[in-house]
Amino acid sequence: MAEQISRIKRMEISEETIRKRNLEEIKKAVSDHKEAVLKGIDFLETLNKSGTLDMVDALIKHREDALENVMREINKPQYAATLENLPKLLILIGELNVEDMERFAERLNHGVKEAAAAEVSEHTSYMGLIKALKDPEINRSVTMLLQFLRGMGKE
Repeated sequence: MAEQISRIKRMEISEETIRKRNLEEIKKAVSDHKEAVLKGIDFLETLNKSGTLDMVDALIKHREDALENVMREINKPQYAATLENLPKLLILIGELNVEDMERFAERLNHGVKEAAAAEVSEHTSYMGLIKALKDPEINRSVTMLLQFLRGMGKE
C-alpha cells in the first residue's frame, strides 16, 4: 500500500523568475499592440505639452477638494432654476422627432441667410403682400407656417 501524504512541499518560484515572466508578458503585449501603444504615448505627450495632463493629475489627486468646490458652485441660487429644469429638458429632447426638426432647422437657416442677404425695403403694402403670395416659394413657406400653427393649436 502507498504511504499517506502528510506534507506538501510547495514549489517556490523566485522573485527574479516572476519578474522575467512579467517582463516577457509586457514585451509581448507591447509588440502585439505596437500601434496603440505609440498612439497612447503620442496622446500623453500632447496632453503634457498642453498642460492638460498636469491639470488632470492635480484634479485626480485632489478630487475631494475639487468635488467640494464644484458642489459649492452648483448650490448657488443662480443655478437653482437651471438644475430644476435640466431633467425636464432631457425628457423634452427625448420626445422630439430629431429628423423633422433637422429638416425644419435647415429651412430656417436657409431663410435667415436669404433674409440677411436681401435688401430691406421700408414698407410692404397689402397689395405687395398679396402679390408676394403668388410666388410659389413664399406661398409654400406661408402654408408651412399655417400648418405649424394649426398643429400647435390642436395640441
